Amino acid sequence: MLNLCKSSRSIAVSAVLFLFVFSASVYGQKAAEWRPISPADLQATKPVVEPDADAEALIWETRIDDSSDDKLTRKNYVRIKIFTERGREKFAKVDIPFLKGSTKIKNIAARVIKPDGSSVVLADKDIFEREVIRQSGVKVRAKSFAVPNIEPGVIVEYQYTESNEDDSFIGGRFYLQRDVPVRELVYFYKPYNSKDPVVEIFNTTGQGFVKDEHGFYRLSRTNVPAYKEERYMPPDDMVKPYAALKDTGYSLAIADGGLATMKWDRSNQTKYWGAFAGYNSRRVAFWIDQADSVKKAVQAIIAGAANDEEKLRRIYDYCQKLKNISYETAITDDQYKNVAKQSTKDILKAGPAASATSSQINGLFGSMVIAADFQTYAAFSSRRDEVFFEPKMTDRDLLSFAGVMVLVGDTPRTFNPGIKFAGFGQLPWYRENAPALAVNTRSNAWFKLQMTAGDKNLTKRTAKLKLAEDGSLEGTVAIELHGQAALTYRMSNYDDELTKREQNLIDSIHSRISNAEITNVSMENFDDNSKPVIQRYTIKIPNYAQKTGKRMFFQPGIFEYGAAAKFASSTRQYDIAFSYPWSENDEVEITYPSTYAIDSGEAPGDVNAGEISKDVITIDRDDAASKLSYHRKFYFGNASNLTFNVSAYAAVKELWDMIQKTDTATLSIKQK
Repeated sequence: MLNLCKSSRSIAVSAVLFLFVFSASVYGQKAAEWRPISPADLQATKPVVEPDADAEALIWETRIDDSSDDKLTRKNYVRIKIFTERGREKFAKVDIPFLKGSTKIKNIAARVIKPDGSSVVLADKDIFEREVIRQSGVKVRAKSFAVPNIEPGVIVEYQYTESNEDDSFIGGRFYLQRDVPVRELVYFYKPYNSKDPVVEIFNTTGQGFVKDEHGFYRLSRTNVPAYKEERYMPPDDMVKPYAALKDTGYSLAIADGGLATMKWDRSNQTKYWGAFAGYNSRRVAFWIDQADSVKKAVQAIIAGAANDEEKLRRIYDYCQKLKNISYETAITDDQYKNVAKQSTKDILKAGPAASATSSQINGLFGSMVIAADFQTYAAFSSRRDEVFFEPKMTDRDLLSFAGVMVLVGDTPRTFNPGIKFAGFGQLPWYRENAPALAVNTRSNAWFKLQMTAGDKNLTKRTAKLKLAEDGSLEGTVAIELHGQAALTYRMSNYDDELTKREQNLIDSIHSRISNAEITNVSMENFDDNSKPVIQRYTIKIPNYAQKTGKRMFFQPGIFEYGAAAKFASSTRQYDIAFSYPWSENDEVEITYPSTYAIDSGEAPGDVNAGEISKDVITIDRDDAASKLSYHRKFYFGNASNLTFNVSAYAAVKELWDMIQKTDTATLSIKQK
């Protein structure tokens, strides 16, 4: 049996973080040590790095101590000068995000220093935990506090410590740009076993670490401009400057107590990934060891199956119906550890009512498909929300377990029943279409993970509405989410109570239509991944139609009403990247007052960009019933058309501007 020592523990970190089963904790601030501030900084009225900046970080320092056998700590010290009202608004609340499940945030301290040198210190009671949503749409937890007495001219200063048990920073990133200009950006790093840190620098140039004091090494940049995010941009690691900590080897603890060290030859792509495959083949070896113990149960499960597809589906359904405690938000650490100790045999013996972790469920599936005589591999891939990976990127931290790959005939199919909400053969969007390394005890090979077609990633929206003579619009709405739209929604909201999901839906509608009155909200099929997620609600929008004399003008495409332009800026810095291909079908029925007749009710012209996108709208009229039916069919993207070079921005923007113009077209009715 092999166990990872510290220098390679980062391989397992992402899997642990995914479980979301532990809780981070925060402790009240201890007596903080504050650094002196120069009179020039106190009195400064203009930024140094960017002349039009609303705020500027005077210091942004992170001190990382990776020297311990059992703990990784990061001490952060930030000092920001506020120059404008916009800067005051941006930093009126500070969020310290963390990954729920592994990170503890402690020793938070903050203060505001006025130009005269007087200060206001944050009280312990003002620190709280909340959920924040990043621009990528990912929800994370954050320790937050409102900054007291903030106004233009003050300096906001805060510090805190991040702590991770049994963790390593090998493979970690030192990001060299923040979302605010920084005069002095500094990392201190204390490595394990006092090894000189070796980094590779991406998306920028400059010096790496130099030796400092007390066992630390220093990496710094001065006068760093702000990192400005753009909508639908590639992952941060593709564009944001950073230094990646390289690992040239790892140690393996052998069952007899000895140690063996393996070296990674980063200069030879074939050898590097061959070493990765050899190391990770032990996962498949474990599945093989367990296959005999599950063979009898598997034969009973697949008995009478018509073909390989049906066999796989039966095994998949059996595994996924186990109680997956990795998605149980109320489980305690001890309960989780007890379940995680079970063997494959224990889980199978407990039957369909057994509890298991995501990892155990995937292991059981791997053993079962081997017992059913399928050629089986473990698939490792990158995440497309983190990096656009190519095998020439010899960095093992870019790959993580994606699922169990099974050859069905000559076709590779990858399954991950450990993801509670993934349907048969479905992977999260960030795995789809990514290069993956298939590994077993005999061979390894690169292949590309499957991608769901856009017509399967369907959002179907229906509305039955009535337009009143005062211009208000009222009626019922139903939204069906299929494919990746459903999986992404479930994965983003499974740890919320139903009331929170309903409120999130209301908030999303209000982000487009601020005066909408939303009632009777309900949701269906959230836990049943064989069916679409269905959201229902009643909506009333005062003054939806604009009255001018005897006419009323309104937009029949209510689902695109108030939506912001996809690309508002006339210029673009980064490439364009969409997550996955998708489609939308809208059916809207609007009954209008019988005292009115349609004055102008023609459908706008189609937008047709071939295999990239199409937007078709038709309108049917029933003048006798004072009713119109609005039909919209839309799709965008495929496996070959999800990313676009920045040089194509003008064309992409023009396409989306045309789509928005079509979707927001109005028609008019006139009093008889």
